[in-house]
Amino acid sequence: MAVFRVEKTKDFTIMSNHHLRNTELSLKAKGLLSLMLSLPEDWDYTTKGLAHICKDGVDSITTALKELERHGYLTRQRLRYDNGQLGDIEYTIHEQPVSTENTGLSPKRENPRQVKPEQAKPKQAEPEQENPAQLNTNPLKTKKSKKDKSITYPSIYPAEPEAANRTDGMDRIELIEAYREIIKENIEYDLLVLRYGRERLDEVLELMLEVILSKRPYIRIAGDDFPREIVKSRFLKINSGHLEYVFDCIDKNTTKVGNIKAYLLAALYNAPATMDSYYRAEVNHDLYGC
Repeated sequence: MAVFRVEKTKDFTIMSNHHLRNTELSLKAKGLLSLMLSLPEDWDYTTKGLAHICKDGVDSITTALKELERHGYLTRQRLRYDNGQLGDIEYTIHEQPVSTENTGLSPKRENPRQVKPEQAKPKQAEPEQENPAQLNTNPLKTKKSKKDKSITYPSIYPAEPEAANRTDGMDRIELIEAYREIIKENIEYDLLVLRYGRERLDEVLELMLEVILSKRPYIRIAGDDFPREIVKSRFLKINSGHLEYVFDCIDKNTTKVGNIKAYLLAALYNAPATMDSYYRAEVNHDLYGC
């Protein structure tokens, strides 16, 4: 019979054995949870960040995260700002599973659980909105937390017919997060933000996200309709140089722009095709005055 020996080092992590002994969890989910519990709290807890240190891709990691959420090891809650507007989504990683009934963090929000206040004559409370965020009155011992920051951005397209049937699940959230990280890496966000400011750069980032995630078969740019996949492919090729070119063109424009979103959309779409010619013309003008 083969003999297995375990060699341990000083660099170790102390965690609960609960998830390791849970027979309902897959090996992938156990490994991912152990990995997340071993990382510092300020680490990049995104699917892309996890994919950088795992052999598995984003899709595989997303599947494991959904499994952990089903079993109560991962919970999420939509936070609310002081003005009542829905804000960030807060993820909490637990060493031991918590019941969604106790936390009020049910993955499905279509049928919220109604709360009965303690009164002499109990009366069922009506939710203030269609999908209210339920409050947790029991304090939780959390190991890690991660906030998925999303910016409310008005759409320049009509509402999609299937939008009403779309669930606010982790699939959509993780997809947005993944594309946001891809765009940030492509445009070298951390460098450009020092030059152009976060507000201006985030405006472009959210517009690019809106286009890339659109489900419409065609996207209108400068009065013409282009297939969605072509527009998406071009937007995913935009880099920091293209953005600098777009901002340069906007700053030099002296005419009044009626629809800034449509103008910015057209500038972004045309940037990869026109940037080289633009700078070549600038060089010729400086050298030869023509």
